[in-house]
This record gives sequence, C-alpha cells and structure tokens, in this order.
Amino acid sequence: MIKIDSRHARAFLLSCQKGTIRAAAETLGLEASSVSRQITELETQLGLMLMERSRRGVRATQAGQLLLAHLRQQQADFEALEADFDALRGMRRGEISIAIGDGFISDFLGNALPGFRAAMPGLTYKLESGSTEKVIQSVHDDTAHFGFAFNAQPDTSLRVLFKARQPLAVLASPNSDLARSDAPLSMPQLAALPMALPLPNFGIGVLLRETEAVYGVRLQAVLEANSIAALRNFVREEMGVTILPAFVVAREIADGLIVARSLDVPELNKGEAALLTRHGRRLPESALRLANHAARSMLAFQNTL
Repeated sequence: MIKIDSRHARAFLLSCQKGTIRAAAETLGLEASSVSRQITELETQLGLMLMERSRRGVRATQAGQLLLAHLRQQQADFEALEADFDALRGMRRGEISIAIGDGFISDFLGNALPGFRAAMPGLTYKLESGSTEKVIQSVHDDTAHFGFAFNAQPDTSLRVLFKARQPLAVLASPNSDLARSDAPLSMPQLAALPMALPLPNFGIGVLLRETEAVYGVRLQAVLEANSIAALRNFVREEMGVTILPAFVVAREIADGLIVARSLDVPELNKGEAALLTRHGRRLPESALRLANHAARSMLAFQNTL
C-alpha cells in the first residue's frame, strides 16, 4: 500500500494549483528549495516523474495528473465531511468558495448573499471573479465549490446545477438616439455602432465573435476590457454602446441610467447563465444550500432551464 506523506502531497498539490513552486512555497511559508525537495522525494518514493519544471512554471505529467485527481478528490471529500459535521452543529462556521463571472457579481451580492448570510451568520465566503475561462478552471481545480459562468462550453467534467437562457441586449445611454426606439437591432446596425466589448476569454466575447463569423461582420470595438465596470462606464459616459445580458445592469436600467434594446440576431439570443460544479464532487451542505438559494433569488436564473 502506498503511503504518501501529507506534507509532500500538499507541496505537490499547491504547486500544480499555483503554477509555480515559488508561489506554493509562499503559501506554505517555506523556501522554494524545500518545496522542490519534498516533490522530488515524492517522485522518488513513487518511482515516477510527477512534474515537468520550466522557467515559466510547472506542469503535471500523466502520472502527476492521476495523483492530482486523487488528491483533489480526497481534499473535497474531507472538506465535505467537515461540512457535514458543521451541519450537525447547525452550520455555525465554515467557508464557501465561489468563482464568479464579473457580470454576476452585482446580482449575487444584491439578490442572493444578503438573505443567505442572514440565515447562516456563521459562514464566511471567498469570492474570486474573472472570465468564463477562469471560472471553469477554478471549478475544475476544486479551488471553488461552484461557479457562475455565462455561455460556458459543454464539458463532461462539469455538472450544471442550474441554467437559464439569457439573451444579449444592446445597452445604451438614455440620452442616445437608440433610447428613442424600441425596434430590435440587426447585425448590420450593430456593426455601425461604436462599442465596448468583453475580451474573447469571456463567454460573451466568444459568443460575439462566433456571431461575427456567421454574418461576416466585424463589430466596432472602440474598447475591449475584462471588466464589466469598464463596459458600463463606457456607456454611461456616452462614448457608445455595449452588449451584455440585461441582468448584469438591472439596477442601472431600473434607475434610468442605462437603456436596453433587444436584438434581431438569433445567435445572440442563445446565451445561457449557468451555475456549475465539478462532476463527481460532493458539495458541503452549506455550499449546496447557497447554490440553491442563488438559483431561486438571482435575476440571472429566472426562467431556469
């Protein structure tokens, strides 16, 4: 029977998660040479190379991937066990880690977290925002219990807990010409407008670029950004428009600061908001309750599919 030193396992797991031995060492409060030595000792014990090292970082070998999957599952199972014990104590403590697309933040903080936190005051939350690509990676790596993503591509390693169709809309200033008409906009009309667009690693960015290819049209990207706040401010400063699901700026629309126009572009009406976890992971009771509460209370998941 193989018995792996828990220190060696943690050094290996963190190095893979962080991408470099130095970053893992900083997290562990050790010297990089000490972490590297622990991984080497683990490789010697198993008689296999677990990690490829380069100037750009580290990458697990095929053997390393097998060990990594085992350690992640082991970590998730132990975490779930701890959470079950907490549930028996009334969930008076514990942390829930969430990966979240930038566009979901206002919805989650405004509509989901306040009510859940009031019911479960002993819990704490770790919120990591980023692109769809980053959210999916965090869910894959078990650094997040679950994630909120827009237009996530099908992936057999992910389990979709909830999803909802969320068509894209053109968002404009209430002082613009677009605010004076309710007629849906076509792709050629969009191409004539100055725009702020998400970067390609965002789900919305992927959908827009796929649609450009279908119609043979190039949108006028005056600004590309990885920040919803930047896209929102571009519109509010009347520099042009952006394309987002309306739930992302629901408060601004309600306050009359932004107007939303629908699109006569079927490809852009197929976007989906999804709440994802890793397939096979048993979520702690607290995380599962939060996921269910979020799906019931967030605008992104109205008309859940």
